[in-house]
Amino acid sequence: MKIISLLITATATLFLTACGQPSTTALMEKGNFAMWQGRWSDAAEKYTEITQLHPGDWEAHFNLGKCLLELGDPNGAATSLEIANTVVPKNLEVSDLLAESYLAAGNENKLFTFLETQAKEQQTVRAWTRFAEYAMAISDPDTAMIAINTAIVLDNGATPKPYIVSASFAEQLGDDTLAIQRWKEAWAIDATNTQVADALRGHGVIPGPTMTGAVPE
Repeated sequence: MKIISLLITATATLFLTACGQPSTTALMEKGNFAMWQGRWSDAAEKYTEITQLHPGDWEAHFNLGKCLLELGDPNGAATSLEIANTVVPKNLEVSDLLAESYLAAGNENKLFTFLETQAKEQQTVRAWTRFAEYAMAISDPDTAMIAINTAIVLDNGATPKPYIVSASFAEQLGDDTLAIQRWKEAWAIDATNTQVADALRGHGVIPGPTMTGAVPE
């Protein structure tokens, strides 16, 4: 009887403990629902509870970062997103939001170092293009042009994106010659792209096979 009594007491204690501490699944669902409704403070509260219970839960840190950005706390968002990025360093959504939080916080040094490191380690067109775009956003055109030219070399004519970005940079810097060259190269890769065709017409160039001397695929 004593053993049975002890078992009942232990079971009751576990039950009360479980009831007093909501599961992370329930908290996540409540947080997600609140975020879907645009109740950013309520959502942040739920995600914060999860991170306190499980500091390594990257999804909770990621969602908390989203909420804090919406609430006008980019520094807090960056802190949470840095943890998420440490856990899942190859998650593009996490790294993109972290870069956004650095920019919103005005932390240009961290932003630059973070994106430069990612570009050098990943060696992808996307990483170098993103580094270039943010470098331009923080008024570093020299780095931006080096980065986008690296993306173009890596891309090797496969997609129009890096050429479009390069053309846009050239226009911002007042280099119409380079801008037209990049728009033409983008058109040779994708002649159906209306943005590229409109940009060429804006420079007084009629898009067509004779423009580049080669018919696009």
